[in-house]
Amino acid sequence: MLSVALALAFPEPLRLWLSPPPVQGLDARTSADGRLLGHFPYGEASPDDLVDVAPGQALHRDAAEALLAMQRAAAADGVELVVLSAFRPAELQEELFFAIKSERNQSALERAQVSAPPGFSEHSTGYAVDLGDAYAPQSQLSVNFEGTQAFAWLQANAARYHFTLSFPPGNAQGVSYEPWHWRFEGTAAALQLFEPAHRLTRS
Repeated sequence: MLSVALALAFPEPLRLWLSPPPVQGLDARTSADGRLLGHFPYGEASPDDLVDVAPGQALHRDAAEALLAMQRAAAADGVELVVLSAFRPAELQEELFFAIKSERNQSALERAQVSAPPGFSEHSTGYAVDLGDAYAPQSQLSVNFEGTQAFAWLQANAARYHFTLSFPPGNAQGVSYEPWHWRFEGTAAALQLFEPAHRLTRS
């Protein structure tokens, strides 16, 4: 009777508390807005929508077209944008999340600050890409990337190609600052997909 009364009084919190963890092996539950350890849930891009943008790297065709145009423009300005990571299927995200978590002896929360749990990564959508500077390889996947010519160029020009920085300093999701991680928002489908993240930022 008590559980029924609690369910009637607090239906959403109780549902979240009683529901099983969304990721096997990770003792964490989603918040009321659907986030897991700060990250929103994302579906996986269809293989039919993916095209290659670099050896072993693919993006959704809309993001790929914009990225390649952005790389050409950057090259004309003497900047070489390198694709470090693009589309990642959930299985690869799971491997990255749990293997590195174990290797570094990190808690789930610590790991989630720098890498999304499987099913909650922007990379799985095919719209997100990690970029580096070919002339500053030591800065790759590091906050030091913000000091490169490539990052300065992206800050000045990425919006023209509909790319935006996913996790700026002090972002509302609580994810660590990632100057290398950019997402494409140049279509209605992409904008709709990332609307929850924008809504959180506006709140």
